[in-house]
Amino acid sequence: MVLDVPLCIGVAWGSIIYSVMEFSNASSLPYWARPILDGLLALNIDLALDAIAIRLGFWDWGQGFQHQYFGVPYANFWAWFWVVCSFSLGYRLLAHREDWIVTWLSPVMALILGIGGVLGSNIIIAFEIPFEDHRIFVGLTLFLALLLIVTRRPLFDQTSSPSLVFWVPFLSHMYLLIAGLISGVILNPPFLLWVGLLMSAIALYLHRYTIQHILVHIKSAFGKGV
Repeated sequence: MVLDVPLCIGVAWGSIIYSVMEFSNASSLPYWARPILDGLLALNIDLALDAIAIRLGFWDWGQGFQHQYFGVPYANFWAWFWVVCSFSLGYRLLAHREDWIVTWLSPVMALILGIGGVLGSNIIIAFEIPFEDHRIFVGLTLFLALLLIVTRRPLFDQTSSPSLVFWVPFLSHMYLLIAGLISGVILNPPFLLWVGLLMSAIALYLHRYTIQHILVHIKSAFGKGV
């Protein structure tokens, strides 16, 4: 713990940001649109994560399980999107260059824009948007982001990606589903189970080509063993 913040939270954020950026890098999306996809991919995990995590006792917003999205403030999803989107945008501003600037300045820009994006978006949601309008405002923002990506009709897995690109979302969803079912919290209410299954299905669909490659390798390995 550092000032009551678990170090594993930073590792988890790093793993998620790394995996979503590598995934979008392997897509046909234009460079400028990839940070938006990155934010949406992170939300694919968070929509299944936070409502289960508070029921498992990982953390607590202190508002009870009926507050806004089953105990999760709507502003949390807003923050997840902008944290990842801002960090990704900051890194990509210089990452396309092929000189020493990439090595030294891209991570710095990611931190600066990432922190700035977090603070700026938090100020907007906390002080500029009335509390009762959070659901509409956050929902509309994320819908427009999703609409922008969908209308670009991106192709995925256009280049090879590190294995973590698949395993981070896959293991996250599997853990949440299994832990939620064993503990029973994912059935309180049952809607959380359907959300978890839907987010898992979306992740599996997006990574379907990777899954196909894995199955081919497994089949080949068993064939050689026989």
